[in-house]
Amino acid sequence: MKRIHKWLATSIMAVAIPSALALDIKPVDNIVAVVNDDVITKQELDLVTNQMRSQLPKGKSVDAADLEQQALAQLIRKDLLVQAAKRANIRLSNADVNEAIEQFAAQRHMTAKELIQRIAKEGISENQLRRTMTENLLAQKIEQSEVMGKSQVSDAEIDDAIARAQQEGRPLPPPITAYSYHVQHILLKNDNDITRKLIEQIAQQARSGASFEQLARQYSQDGSAQNGGDLGWIIDGETVPPFEAAVKSLQPGQISMPVRTQFGWHVIRLIDVRSNDTPAERQRNGMRAVLVQEKRELLLQNFLKQLEDQAYINVRPQD
Repeated sequence: MKRIHKWLATSIMAVAIPSALALDIKPVDNIVAVVNDDVITKQELDLVTNQMRSQLPKGKSVDAADLEQQALAQLIRKDLLVQAAKRANIRLSNADVNEAIEQFAAQRHMTAKELIQRIAKEGISENQLRRTMTENLLAQKIEQSEVMGKSQVSDAEIDDAIARAQQEGRPLPPPITAYSYHVQHILLKNDNDITRKLIEQIAQQARSGASFEQLARQYSQDGSAQNGGDLGWIIDGETVPPFEAAVKSLQPGQISMPVRTQFGWHVIRLIDVRSNDTPAERQRNGMRAVLVQEKRELLLQNFLKQLEDQAYINVRPQD
């Protein structure tokens, strides 16, 4: 039986805790949409619609039917993303979920224990909360998988965008200071006992002085394996958060312990770091950030369209 867990989606994080998790699916006539093998209920739709209304700027009114349609679109999107993450075998550890609960509680000036105690008073179990957080994380990770690795912007694209803006008299984006990292990595795509044992052995060999290039060619399942795992120069924000955090924790020449992302297990070697802090570089960084964001939005839009085209979605008429 489906329960209301959509309130923790990134776009609707502020929905009230008690109302969201306490609602159960009711009779069939309360179902407003079917998304493959999942359902969206009227209670769920009302909850998100009301939350969106509460977030409108003071004094601004929106047509009720339009707002409800936006809420329904958000819920369908969330279901499609979670289902896609499960098909992609994206897995989460207990530590992942624990961290998400702690962050969610901290945003509300509570500890995780206080949050769990609060929702327990409303008859909501910790297991329900954990399932909700799991769905939210799955949606985030499938978005990152589809977008982060495909949104790099070339120097030529930056040059063209700056030239067009100058020719058309448009202001350039605000300049940004950023860092570039020359990185190698070894990737094992599966997440099981055999993989974890192997990636630990690879990390130990690499950290003990074995040739990183040779290990990458021998073991890595990434396309960069033939180049000794060399990813070239990556910029702040170009990789998924766990990978970027690991890179930033290293000094040039250092090799990481195994790092898990939704792509699998990595061993990372930082070759060099450079600051892009001249006026020209800072201007290019600003344009890069704009182009990367535009590309990510387009990639996500196309991915969602693909999911919608391949899904069975039945929106039921409401009285």
